[in-house]
Amino acid sequence: MSEGSISFKEHFIALLVERDRQYAQRFDAQEKAVAAALAAAEKAVTKAEIAAEKRFDSVNEFRSALADQQSSFARKTEVDLSFSAVNAKVADALKSRDQTDGMKSTWAVVGTLIALAISVAIYLKH
Repeated sequence: MSEGSISFKEHFIALLVERDRQYAQRFDAQEKAVAAALAAAEKAVTKAEIAAEKRFDSVNEFRSALADQQSSFARKTEVDLSFSAVNAKVADALKSRDQTDGMKSTWAVVGTLIALAISVAIYLKH
């Protein structure tokens, strides 16, 4: 063989070295791609967690508003008791109308109805 020519062994070793270099480049490129994909996935998960937390905060705020509103409503037992008392007063006023002068009893009924309206307005405010 001449000095300019290389042996089969040297040629084969050169091919192996070149292939190793190519494989290393591919491995590095794949490693970078996987790292970039993982970073993007982590960012997406963080954004999703923040969005879910904001939604839960708004749901809790809505629940709190409903609880506040519900606490201001009059209870059925309170309203029933109040209306039964007003109904008793109206019934008494109507009975007294039959027994006394018509004008006096009319004013008693009007007064009772005004009291009823005031008590309903108070319950509606609360």
